[in-house]
Amino acid sequence: MDRLLDKCMKNQIQLRQVKFVSDLEITLLIEKRDFKKLKKLAKSSYKITVIEEGGYKHGLRRLWKKKITIIGVLLLVGFLYYQSLFIVEIQIDGYEKIDEPHLRQTLAEAGLYEGCRKDVDLNKVKIRLYEKYDEISWAGITFNGNLAEVSIAEGEKPVKTKVEKKKPCSIVADRAGYIHKIVPIEGLRAVKDGSYVKKGDVLITGIVPLRNVAYGTESEGETETYVHAEGNVEAKIPEHLVFYGERYRRIKTRTGNKIWGFSLNDHNSAKAMNPYESSVIKTKNLLDIVRPFRLKLDVAWVEEVTLSQTEVKDEDMKKTVNAKIRQHAKENLPENAQILNKSLNFSREKNIITIGVTLETLQQIGKEEEIAVDKRQGKHKKDNDQRSD
Repeated sequence: MDRLLDKCMKNQIQLRQVKFVSDLEITLLIEKRDFKKLKKLAKSSYKITVIEEGGYKHGLRRLWKKKITIIGVLLLVGFLYYQSLFIVEIQIDGYEKIDEPHLRQTLAEAGLYEGCRKDVDLNKVKIRLYEKYDEISWAGITFNGNLAEVSIAEGEKPVKTKVEKKKPCSIVADRAGYIHKIVPIEGLRAVKDGSYVKKGDVLITGIVPLRNVAYGTESEGETETYVHAEGNVEAKIPEHLVFYGERYRRIKTRTGNKIWGFSLNDHNSAKAMNPYESSVIKTKNLLDIVRPFRLKLDVAWVEEVTLSQTEVKDEDMKKTVNAKIRQHAKENLPENAQILNKSLNFSREKNIITIGVTLETLQQIGKEEEIAVDKRQGKHKKDNDQRSD
C-alpha cells in the first residue's frame, strides 16, 4: 500500500481522507480526473472498488435519470402555486337585510368573484359596497388561502334630514355646545356668539317679522313671514374621554437559542417541542390552498427570550394617547372638525394608568327643522299651540 501511495504522490495525484482499514485495505477520496491515473498505476496488482460517487455532476446525472419524476413534481408545485393566485370561494358573513345574491353581484361588479386573481383592489370593492348599500356601516375583506372572507356590519338606513327648498324651516342644534360663529344666509340668527345651546335649540330661525305691511293687501293682517333658513353655524364642543394603559412595559430579550420545525394545517411541531420557559413562536407561510383540499404549510421556529419589565414614562404614554385621540377623531368626529384644545390627566393605580382627556373641538352644528304653518291663521303651529295653552 505504501508503494502505491508513493507513486500517487510522485504523479501529483491528490488523495484525501486516507484511512487504513487493514494492512491490505485502505479507503480514500479522489477526484474523477485522477481516478484513471490511479487505475493505471495500480495495474493488476491492486483491486480498486468504487464505493460511492459524489459531486454536483454526479448528482445531476442521477437527477437526469429521474427526469420524469422531477418534471411531475415541478408541474405539481407549479400547479399548486398557480392555483394559490386565484380566489376559489367567497364567504360572506354579517348580512341580515341584504340578499346574498345581490351582494355577490355587487362584489363581482367591483372585481371580486370566484375565479378572479388575488390582486383585486380591495378598497375599490369596499367603496362599491358603501355606495350601493346605505345599510352597510362597515365592510372588511381578508384572504385566507384561496378563500375570500367578506364581513359586513349593517346599521340603520340613514334618514334624510334635509327639508325641501320650497318649505319653510329653521336651523336647530343637532348637539350641545358653545356658539363660536353664526353666518346666516337666509333667516335670522337666534343666539349670540358664546352662548351655550342644547340639542334642539333654534340657531337660525325661519320666522322673519314683517316690518312694512301695505294697507289693503293680503299681508295686511300678517306680522311675520316664513323662509327656508340657511347658514353656517360653528360651535365649540367639549368632550371627555378616558383611556387605560399598562403601567409597566414587558421587555422580551432574545437569547439566541431557537428550534426549528414545520406547521401543517396549524399543527406546529416546533411549538409542541418547545423546551423554553419563555419564548416567541414565529411562522412563515410556504403553501396555502383551500381546494381541492385544505393544505397550509409553514416553516416555524421558537426563539427563547428572557422577560423583564420597566415602568412606562409619561412621555411615552402621551404618544400612545395622542395616537388614540387621532383615531377617535377619525372614527367619530366630522371631517371638518378641528381640535382646538386638549388636556391630559394621568393617574396611576397598581398596574394600570388611567388617562382622562378633555377635548375642545370646533364643529359645524345644525340641521334643518320644518316649520308647520297654519295658512288660514298665518301663524306657525308652535305659536298656536302655545297661545291655546
